[in-house]
Amino acid sequence: MTSRTIFSTEPHKGWLPWGILAPLLFIAFVIASVLIPSPGLRSLGLEDAEGGPIGLNGMYAFLVVAFGLNGLMVLAWIWLVERRPLSTVGLTGPAPLTTLFRGLLIGCVTISAVVASIGFAGGYQVGEFGPALSSPTALGSMALLLVCFAIQAGVEEFIFRGWLLSVVTRKWGQLAAVVVTTLVFTFLHWSPGQAWPDMLSSVLFSVFACLWAIRAGNIWGVMGWHIGWNWLLSIGFELPVTGFVIDLPALIVRLIPQGPDRLTGGDVGPEGSWICSVLFLIGIAFLLRPRKA
Repeated sequence: MTSRTIFSTEPHKGWLPWGILAPLLFIAFVIASVLIPSPGLRSLGLEDAEGGPIGLNGMYAFLVVAFGLNGLMVLAWIWLVERRPLSTVGLTGPAPLTTLFRGLLIGCVTISAVVASIGFAGGYQVGEFGPALSSPTALGSMALLLVCFAIQAGVEEFIFRGWLLSVVTRKWGQLAAVVVTTLVFTFLHWSPGQAWPDMLSSVLFSVFACLWAIRAGNIWGVMGWHIGWNWLLSIGFELPVTGFVIDLPALIVRLIPQGPDRLTGGDVGPEGSWICSVLFLIGIAFLLRPRKA
């Protein structure tokens, strides 16, 4: 992993930030995208005093406004400062929509496998099957959440595995870029008092996503996977997604966590389970396998 490019060898025509500056600039963009809309969202009753979303409408706003603004900031930086084509940040390759949709299906399958494995290990009590199917309002909200998670997860992959991974690669090489991207990703997903297994899950999540983007030579597939993973986890089982609880009935089956937090993930949800960490380790090993000659 010593190459100085990932997605495209097309040169930049503007200024590429120094390797040490790129992650700091990235964090500044994230902070700005959260702080700028915060007063407005709070005045509308969509955000609490700690910056968390209030209710379903607050979640819509959180996923669309902050992440959308963040994506626009990075996009403007790429176009106006670095002046390089979007192919160099992973928006390249044949059949992007097909690749995106395939990734979305894989995301739905993999999070379902994690939840099923936790259930088979005794981590859930099974409740009602498909309660959302009898509620047109809930189904409409789920469709809207798919759009919102497409923005949120799409932007995350664009800024992390697209921009940050590629810009650090051009300065320091792919291995250093994976390390830096993972450190920034873990830092931005950290919260005070967070248990180390939850941090480990963030590390493995990022390494897996970085390796997928590098191996594929684009971010369409991992973008779709991230969308499918977050969306189905949020609406399928009435379980938390990265600590957020979506106030909707389950689309597939209502699951009630039981047993130790290391099995169920506790307040974090299935992503905090050791079973999820094992899945990512398997995925990382799969992506690191030698290519066929």
